[in-house]
Amino acid sequence: IDSERIHVLPLPTPSFCFNINNCNDIKSNFDSGMPFLFYPAQFWPHKNHIGLLYSLKILKEKYGLYFNLILTGSDKGNLEYIKYMINELDLEDNVKILGFVNLYELIRLYQSAFALVFPSFFGPDNLPPLEAFAFGCPVIASNVSGANDQLGSAAFLVDMKNEEEIAMAIKTLFDNKTIREELITKGRERALKWKSADYVSSINNILNEFGKYRRCWSNTEKYHHL
Repeated sequence: IDSERIHVLPLPTPSFCFNINNCNDIKSNFDSGMPFLFYPAQFWPHKNHIGLLYSLKILKEKYGLYFNLILTGSDKGNLEYIKYMINELDLEDNVKILGFVNLYELIRLYQSAFALVFPSFFGPDNLPPLEAFAFGCPVIASNVSGANDQLGSAAFLVDMKNEEEIAMAIKTLFDNKTIREELITKGRERALKWKSADYVSSINNILNEFGKYRRCWSNTEKYHHL
């Protein structure tokens, strides 16, 4: 394909991130005093909840680091298996499944979490990392093709097939507050850099450019200019 016919448009930060009041004053029903990791995702196998559970166990048993994990999302057929693995890995006291949450609860989770860990095997067109950026939550995400274009240096990109690497990324943020704060700063900058209006404007520019070519071909079977 001719390179001139390819346009790369990163996903914009969802507009609700800028159109809603701060939720810091909302009382939380999930704070336990222990830092928690957050993963908002439907319960599909490809979302790789299992890899995140293994990394949580590594943090606890290998490094003596105790994190809670909060999962939100709707069941798409894999939730029972995930619950089974939570029991198998002896993580019942560390994992809380909230199911579907409303917008205000979602924002509060972003604002309160130690980090968003997004281990999905598919991407990079995932919105939660961008939402986390906007709410000051550091992001650990899958280093899938295109992730660097989408998230840049604002996220800690790791191989999500490797639970040791996931655990080490979390440990790094725990041990090095400077790195964590740098991710928060870069995330906010990325969130503000590319908004919905920018995305729509770029789409319009592409369509307008293409329109100059398309008008030369008819879309009727008779006189083509009619």
